Amino acid sequence: MFSPEELKRILQESDVIKNVSIIKEAKLFENVYQTVLQGELVINERESFVVYIAVPEKWYRDLVDIYVADYNELVYMPHIDNKGKLCLFETEGILIDQNLPGIMMQSLLRAQTILKQGFSGENKNDFINEFELYWAQLKDCRIAHLAVETDRKNRIVKGGIKKSSKRKKEKQIEYIKRCKKAPIYIGENVESLKRWNLEKTPVMNIAYFVIYSEKYIFPPDIRKKLSIDYLNALLHFVPEGELASIMPRSRQDRIIVFEIHQPSGQTHFVGMYIKGGMLKETSLEKVEELQPLLMEKADKKFLMKRVTEQDRENYKKRILIIGCGSIGGHVICELAKAGYEDLTIVDYEKLTEENIFRHVLGMEYVNRYKCEALNTYIQKNIPEVKITTLAERIEDAITEEDINFEDYNLIISAAGNHNLNRWINSWIQNNKIKVPVVYLWNEVYGIGNHAAYIKYGNCGCYECFFDRDEETGELYDKTSYCMRGQIITESAGGCGKTYVPYGNLVSLKTMLLCLKMVKNIFEENLDDNLLISLKGDSDYLEKHNLETSGRYLRQQEQIKILTGKQFVNINCGVCNDCNGK
Repeated sequence: MFSPEELKRILQESDVIKNVSIIKEAKLFENVYQTVLQGELVINERESFVVYIAVPEKWYRDLVDIYVADYNELVYMPHIDNKGKLCLFETEGILIDQNLPGIMMQSLLRAQTILKQGFSGENKNDFINEFELYWAQLKDCRIAHLAVETDRKNRIVKGGIKKSSKRKKEKQIEYIKRCKKAPIYIGENVESLKRWNLEKTPVMNIAYFVIYSEKYIFPPDIRKKLSIDYLNALLHFVPEGELASIMPRSRQDRIIVFEIHQPSGQTHFVGMYIKGGMLKETSLEKVEELQPLLMEKADKKFLMKRVTEQDRENYKKRILIIGCGSIGGHVICELAKAGYEDLTIVDYEKLTEENIFRHVLGMEYVNRYKCEALNTYIQKNIPEVKITTLAERIEDAITEEDINFEDYNLIISAAGNHNLNRWINSWIQNNKIKVPVVYLWNEVYGIGNHAAYIKYGNCGCYECFFDRDEETGELYDKTSYCMRGQIITESAGGCGKTYVPYGNLVSLKTMLLCLKMVKNIFEENLDDNLLISLKGDSDYLEKHNLETSGRYLRQQEQIKILTGKQFVNINCGVCNDCNGK
């Protein structure tokens, strides 16, 4: 721990800063610091500027803040906020050396560089790289959520302002202030506004202008209020005829959004809430109030930048998911979050209290059909996903032609039921349907997780996973990690209430196997049918007096991958060995 006097002495010994003193009240702009020092930061032989070096209590986490004392007297330059604090370093993803004197000196050298480059104009283009950061610091800036994808057209889009009621004992002036901060929601059309539950909010027309400039458009000076001149300078980029057709001339409140394309290829989105004003040619006159809007991008293309790993066209593939239970619920939600836009989900069962602790849905959805409840949940939370639901058995849906397997790019059976999966497999094979199928299932007490990729025409099928006991003639599952012949179900109270016990974490593991497999399918990385088996811990199984299978004991690796040629069963009777290959 360094005292203020020790820090002062360390700084005085450097040639970067001079005339160092200690500020008694360690507080700047409502921020309380451990120590605040003042000194003259040397820019060159002739110039120096008074700065404050503010050491926070948790400097080992937050580093050191440096403020320019007379910020309003400086030329407007990048990397200084509206309080005069310099943006020195990004702390995300870096290791911080627990050396306060070293941090202080590094911070002063960085501050020196920022000011030198600011005076010379060398870093002026940094305004372009951080345009929205400066826009957000304009006085009275308000948040607007924007779900409009980049387009070349000037047009009218739709929006709404979610205003709240006046609170008890709230003064009128405070209520007006709060209303001016109420978020604005902007979408391409009325349908796109539904993601924000704005059904009771009046819809307004919003002018959306796309600007291409041959010269850089810089953000306005954050030390001043946003000016009408800045607004009109942007409006001058819009052809007069389009401006008049999109934006009314009359005096009324309006919102304008600008999509600004810079010469460097960067695109910025800014907006303005305008009270009053008359449109005359390409300028607004007699504006009563002008409020900057910070655009929080919310369109799917922008949001997916953080997570996307595939060609965007893959997300348009049609996927049929059968089973909306423990595995299926997680798979469906994660497919939606992964960006897949067209899902059909099938399940005839309703959600019950017994499902809750291993299902993605909670008590709010009990007694609703699982498929419909999942649709409601996803539509509330994940934008731009089209979900078709069928609350019926898949066998009925197919035989009654409510759906056709061939209408989809991928089928996922997440029911975890071998008998249902065998029926699906038989239908696919007998009808020579070339749509790939992913089968998913868990094993009792988490002893194993399995995902199979089966495509007609490749060697092996789902029925190949089963064989008959030579002595008893009974059918058994060759993939299982649990010894055959044991009772692995439990009863929740009578006939029709049996279940295979496993926890939510087990289904999450199976879901992860599925997502990786789906990605590989759409990227065409799979040439053969596959069985992927994840070996689990046997402790819970053994505590319930159940035994592991020979396959479990023989498998040394945690994940075992078998190709169709390895698991094909010549006695299958469905795929006829390797479909003639």
